[in-house]
Amino acid sequence: MKKKILILVSVIVLIIILIPILTGNLEKETLNQQTRARLEGSFIELSNGYTHYELKGPEDGKTIILVHGNAAPYFTWDNNIDALADAGFRVLRYDVYGHGYSDRPKLRKYDRELYDEQLVELKEKLNITGPVYMIGTSQGGCITTYFAASHPEEVEKVALLSPLFDTFPGKNRVNLLKTRFIGEYMMNVSGDKMLTDPSKVLYSDEKKQELTDKLKKQISFKGKKRAVLANMRGNAIDDATIYYEKLGEQEIPILLTWGENDKKNTKESMEKLQQLIPKIQYHEIEKASHLAHYEFPEVINKLLIDYLNQ
Repeated sequence: MKKKILILVSVIVLIIILIPILTGNLEKETLNQQTRARLEGSFIELSNGYTHYELKGPEDGKTIILVHGNAAPYFTWDNNIDALADAGFRVLRYDVYGHGYSDRPKLRKYDRELYDEQLVELKEKLNITGPVYMIGTSQGGCITTYFAASHPEEVEKVALLSPLFDTFPGKNRVNLLKTRFIGEYMMNVSGDKMLTDPSKVLYSDEKKQELTDKLKKQISFKGKKRAVLANMRGNAIDDATIYYEKLGEQEIPILLTWGENDKKNTKESMEKLQQLIPKIQYHEIEKASHLAHYEFPEVINKLLIDYLNQ
């Protein structure tokens, strides 16, 4: 009997070891001087590593800073940056640490202070002065809110596109991923699929393959899954009500959009945000899901340009 149990345990252990190997690993390349040279966009070295960015539009235009979320990096602004630049704005988009082609710092936790420091340094290095307009989506909305709440003199207007606010569906799974070893194992088993599947952030199938291909390209660089775990283990996705409340108290104009088919943010959460900041301008986007600005750029671009020109 003991022998059978020992054999069974051995088989289970072997299966546990083999599953991550059999599922594969898309992280094959290293971000370095040679690989960065063949990637689009520009790179600048900051205190925690290189940041990937693009700065576009007339030099005398009002500066807009675009901050992406967890669902996908700076290329989710592909369908917005030209329209904003053509409208006369100077537009900066960049990859948050751990995403896209920015470096993946080897830190145990990525917190709000890390993302804030990255943005402060990036503005300084690029000589961006004076109050700016900020547009953030998903976790980028939270990064934007934290920055505006911490540096109100540097922000003139804010637009939040389905921002991370207080909570979100699937938080229990995230809490499991926060656990050391369990998180690493789960990320090794299912991380590639989870991080390259846009089905939960887009409404239609039309742009899913396009976005999947882009996601696979950026996840091919080592450290992406480690960085995602570090992000989950920091405070960056914790309840941010206090910062949204502070932003509202500072009287900075705020635009809020949310897609009626959003599976990442609930309508109840967005309603709570409107109650917290009564002066917020709210627009619900028909048919749209979490990445409305990527899937329905004509609608979002018009809203943003009209709002920023007010």
